[in-house]
Amino acid sequence: MSKYRKSHGLRVAYGFSGRIQDEMEAYQGFLEVADEMGWQVWLLHEHFETQLRRLLEKGLVDAVVGNFISAHWLETLPAGLGVVHRGESDLGEAVFSVSLDMFSGMKQVESHLEEMGYERFFVYSPKRVGEMSWIRSRDSLRDILQTEEPVGVFCTSDFLAREGIHIARSVGRQVPEQVGFVGVGDRRLDRLLAEIDISSLPEPHREMGRQAAWLLQECMEGGEARQIKVSPGQLIARQSSRRQEGVVALKARLDEWLLPMMSDPPPVEDWARRMGMSRRSFENAFSRDHGVTPYVYFMQRRVQEAQRLLRETDWTISRIGQAVGIPDPPRFSAFFRKHTGKTPSAWRTEP
Repeated sequence: MSKYRKSHGLRVAYGFSGRIQDEMEAYQGFLEVADEMGWQVWLLHEHFETQLRRLLEKGLVDAVVGNFISAHWLETLPAGLGVVHRGESDLGEAVFSVSLDMFSGMKQVESHLEEMGYERFFVYSPKRVGEMSWIRSRDSLRDILQTEEPVGVFCTSDFLAREGIHIARSVGRQVPEQVGFVGVGDRRLDRLLAEIDISSLPEPHREMGRQAAWLLQECMEGGEARQIKVSPGQLIARQSSRRQEGVVALKARLDEWLLPMMSDPPPVEDWARRMGMSRRSFENAFSRDHGVTPYVYFMQRRVQEAQRLLRETDWTISRIGQAVGIPDPPRFSAFFRKHTGKTPSAWRTEP
């Protein structure tokens, strides 16, 4: 690849391939780099191939970025044109490309599904991904969901997760009690249409757009073609894969989160959000499994922590009150006596 003439700035045709919101995020990331480089960018959406051909005929394009059908199609483009593929299709090692790293995402999903107690895991996808058992068709998924054991399904898009949830319901399977679904994309519309919050791996669209721009720079400067895999964001666990059996570890998780924040505890909404649940679902699940509301449990933990500090430290009553979120000494003493029947001083001195 010969170097392009930097005097006029690189002229790039950037093609949209479908989901407008996702594409816009990636495009914004691409522009962050393109603007710094002084590139001219043509945004193409409808009839991408036709518009690109016309721009090429007029000599207005030095490079193109998009989700291409095949390596064979790319071979029909003029020699010397810079090309970066931004999509899931594997076009071979000779093409610069940026795509989502499904393998790293799958590790998150497997860990989550295992923690939730699902006994078997599957991938629902048009093409094979990783070593998990692969489900390709609706009929195959329907057959798998007929089994009695708890099944976890990783879908390579939120659309497929929504489709899987509807199939599970059609065969009488409960989501997430009997079947759990995790998607990719964190798309609000799919969650609304599924009528249940879908657990999902967020796609870092903006970062993928930036990576595509940097790859294009390498391409135009004669670098060797390489493929970049961008890891998805942290899995957002929601109702579609949150089995109530998995809530049995909730006390331990709350302790882990709350003890460092005992002096300034977060609202219950934050506790629920950390578990990927609505406040109401969180409170109902917690009360059912542990016999008390989250608020009452927190009050119990506050008393237990105060008792521990009274026994194991020589801190003043005022300092202990501050540590458990009740800095006013008279108020802390009244709180402690209400829950234990004794004053803090009496508790400390009692053998």
